[in-house]
This record gives sequence, structure tokens and C-alpha cells, in this order.
Amino acid sequence: MSEWYIIINPKAGRSSALRVWKSLQKELQKTNISYRSFMTQHPGHAEVLARQISTIQDDRLKRLLIIGGDGTIHEVLNGLISLQDIQLSVIPAGSANDFKRGFSIKKSDVVKGLKKAGKSLTRTYALGSFQPKDSGSELYFANHLSIGFDACIAKKISELPKWTGILKLNHLIQPFLFLAVAFTFKPFVLSYETEGEKHTFKKIWFASVSNHPYYGGGMKIAPHANPREELLDVTIIEDRPMLKKAALLFAMSFGKHLGADGVTSFKTKDIYLHTNERVLFQADGEVIGSTPVFVKTGEEHLRLKA
Repeated sequence: MSEWYIIINPKAGRSSALRVWKSLQKELQKTNISYRSFMTQHPGHAEVLARQISTIQDDRLKRLLIIGGDGTIHEVLNGLISLQDIQLSVIPAGSANDFKRGFSIKKSDVVKGLKKAGKSLTRTYALGSFQPKDSGSELYFANHLSIGFDACIAKKISELPKWTGILKLNHLIQPFLFLAVAFTFKPFVLSYETEGEKHTFKKIWFASVSNHPYYGGGMKIAPHANPREELLDVTIIEDRPMLKKAALLFAMSFGKHLGADGVTSFKTKDIYLHTNERVLFQADGEVIGSTPVFVKTGEEHLRLKA
């Protein structure tokens, strides 16, 4: 019987992932469950580890557990050679944990699943995929891909010096970064093409393509999105005065922003997004590159034991 492979990001969730792993490790040892664990050492390492494990183990890789945040999950999904035959489980331990909300993950259920060796997965979900213009490779996202304001914030956070993370100051600095970007961000022209339809918006704040409702640590940017559907939910937010944008974000926390002035939303299987200048985009909280980008429902599905 194949063993579990476990990838842990010890720094996720201000080191909460490491605490979760130490607790789980004791349970695994008590029940004599066979496993091999791998700790990430730097950003992007989870993708490298996933690729190495799936390449070396080949058909032996059947069970893979991720302990980390949304970014760690994103890296693993894009590191695996194929998702087709893998039992994937996740114990969310990040800061935002939108994956946990969107896929209804409970740690207790995951731990029980680890002990039920040989049981097949019962839940299959669609993933989103995207292809930047300058890259020939197709990449996956589980939560969302977005362009503009929030990607700029994500970039600022990724550029914080290492000592702020060591001293656990990032969560205190982030609100100030948000305000700084909010007052300096320049709206952009966005055009999209989908299912034979074309449209252009002149002043965009940000746009998101979602696989499930949750975004930014729990806001319901796409309240009708469902990862069981072969469709993605597009939400386009036009620029507004600062107070109106603040009110829009508050409404978004409850999924009540749809239909508001300056908000466009629809479902699609694929969409090509391009802008009047190169604008940053991020996927699952990870800054990937700049527009243009083609987004669609992924070819492979996520088989999740949760």
C-alpha cells in the first residue's frame, strides 16, 4: 500500500503550519501510518518539491497532504505532473485560507481521512487555468485570478524585507500598504473577449476570475461561484471615489455588491483579458506577471479528500 507524502510550509500563517504539523506528526506516529514529509525552504519550493515527488515516485504517488496556506496549495497544484490519480488532502494553515472556505475543509475530517487508508475520493472539483502571453505553459489556480489593485498590494507584501516576517510584523504593516496603494493606484483600461463577445471598460480598479465565492480572506467576491461547475465567475469593478470603494468592499464582505453601480459580473468557460498597459495579476495570492492573460476552466480536475 502506498504511503502518504506530506509537504509542509513551516512559515505559513505566521508559523501556525509548523505547529499543526508537530501535532499531526504525533498522531501519525501513534497510529503507525507510513509517510514521508518535506519542509519548504523558500517561496516556490513547494512547487519544486511537488514536481520532484511526482517525477521520482511516478505511479507510487497516490496520497499527498499539503499543510500550508493558499500560496502553498497553488504551488503544489502547479508542481504536480498530473492530478489525475492523486488523493490530495489539505490542512489549511495560512493567513487568508480562502481554499478552506471555498472547498469546505475541516481539519478533523482530513485527519480522519488520513487514517482510512485505501478509501477513494468522493469529491471532484473543477480548477481554473491561465496562460500568460509570454509563457507557453498552462498554470492552475484553485481560488481566483485577479488583475489590478489587489495584485499590486500582493506585490508590495512580497517585497517586504525578511526581518519583518521574522519579527511577525507583516500583519501590522499590511493595512498601511493597503492605504498607500489605495491612494496611488492608477485605474486602467480593460478589454475582454469571451464566447464571441467583446467589451471595453475605461477606468477599472480590479477584475477577478473566480472558481469559488471567497477572496481576500473571506470576502464573497463571487457569491454564486461553484467549484463543482465547469464555469468561472468574472467580476469587474470600475473605479469609484474612495468612500464608495470602501462601501463596496464592505458590501463584498457579505456578497451584496453584485448589481451595484460599477460592478459587472457573469459566468464563462474562458476569457481573454488585455489592458492598455501592462497591469499586474495574481493567482491564489501569488503575483504571477502582467496582462494580457487567457483564463479558462482547467483540463484536469482536483480530487479532494476533505
